[in-house]
Amino acid sequence: MSVTRSKLANIALTGTLVLGAALSTVSLTAPAQAVGTSAVNGPITRSEIIARAQNWVDQAVPYSQSLWHSDSNGSYRQDCSGFVSMAWHLGSSRVTSTLDDVSTRLNSLDDLQPGDMIDNITTHVVLFTGWTDGSHTTANIMEEPRSGLTARKTTYSRSYLVNNGFLPYRYDKTVDNTPLPPKPAPVGWGAQVIVNGGGDVFHSTRNSQGSWTGFGNVEAAAGNIGGVQAIADAGINGDTHILAVGGNGAIYHTIRHNTGSWDNFTDIGPQTNQLGSVTKLSAVSIGGDLHVVAVANGRLFHTARLANGTWLQFGDITPASGTVTSAAAASVNGQLQVVSVAGGVVQHTIRAVSGSWQPWASAYDAAGNVGTAQDVAIAGTGGDAQIVVVTTSGEQYHGARYANGTWQNFNPLAPVIGSFTANRVSAANVDGELQVVFITNDDRIMHTIRDGSGSWDGAAPIQLTGVVGNHWDVSIGGTYN
Repeated sequence: MSVTRSKLANIALTGTLVLGAALSTVSLTAPAQAVGTSAVNGPITRSEIIARAQNWVDQAVPYSQSLWHSDSNGSYRQDCSGFVSMAWHLGSSRVTSTLDDVSTRLNSLDDLQPGDMIDNITTHVVLFTGWTDGSHTTANIMEEPRSGLTARKTTYSRSYLVNNGFLPYRYDKTVDNTPLPPKPAPVGWGAQVIVNGGGDVFHSTRNSQGSWTGFGNVEAAAGNIGGVQAIADAGINGDTHILAVGGNGAIYHTIRHNTGSWDNFTDIGPQTNQLGSVTKLSAVSIGGDLHVVAVANGRLFHTARLANGTWLQFGDITPASGTVTSAAAASVNGQLQVVSVAGGVVQHTIRAVSGSWQPWASAYDAAGNVGTAQDVAIAGTGGDAQIVVVTTSGEQYHGARYANGTWQNFNPLAPVIGSFTANRVSAANVDGELQVVFITNDDRIMHTIRDGSGSWDGAAPIQLTGVVGNHWDVSIGGTYN
């Protein structure tokens, strides 16, 4: 297999890279010690690279740009590039823009083998461990992700890597060992759908091959909270986090683990402060954090359940004009993007990783006015925010805010997914695809998919086996196992 050499010089670094570069000049607190048979800066087998990386995952080493972790692997900075430097058994903690000084760029992502790295030299680097399938659409990786999280295993879709400037590299002293480490178990993506029916909440999974499980009563598994109203769900790795407003008006939270077991519903009010008259919930994961927006008494609030299980207090993020009647949240390039319906107009804002919020702006001014909005959904795919609007007349429209900040105009969906009248909508990124569910005025739940090329499947009704009563809320999230 041929490779091409890529060396980048004279790069002006800003932000975290400046900090990382400064830190890389600090002397290591302890001499690097060999684990396995490799020496510092010497040849190293793929299996040893993976074993060294797995050791940090097992220890749950927390991310930091200012701290070093010292153990039998040596002493390395606890950020993304320090993690790769440790796995490769380098003599110092390099930064994302200097790791290519000791590695060779590969021709294609398809050339990656376990122990290679996938690097965007200005933002982030991860260690490749294998593909989830023969079509190479999703990569298994290990990484130090960001502040507040620990070394972990996760997956990146190929489309995300391509769209965000990640390139494949191989450490120059990698040795192919026999046999190579076993391939990770295939990742099975699932769309997790919950439906409010007759005061209860029901859950089903759409498996990666397209089949659906029957709907099960969530309260039968997680505890009766009485007269369920607004609902929301989001996936974090293989777990599904579900929020529901109970009959007493409190917001409850539960987790369906990838084993199929459930936690009991817990009232989040004591940790977040109690909201009254909650009429709409939306949730999304960013890393290991669960972000939640809630419409209460015509105002909009935000909270988050951090990866350590603690909750932030609800903060008021209401747009300046109009009573809020709907809202939805999405993860787009690691940022929280929120849309709301205020005075019948779709508004949009962004919460930066630092926690600061941009001013609200009208999505209608940017992408076209499609009439008075009744409900809205948003999901991030490939760096873009995909937005679906349902109007008070029941029509559905799709538009997008691209990664560069420009907008695609709202266009009617009926010509591409079929004609029906809807009153509710929810959307999620499931393995790089946009999946959308609607509640129709004749009480059906319709499901459709927009793939990475932008083409839509015709909407089809979900078989609501096990669901009782009428439906007035629906939510969709994505998980993988």
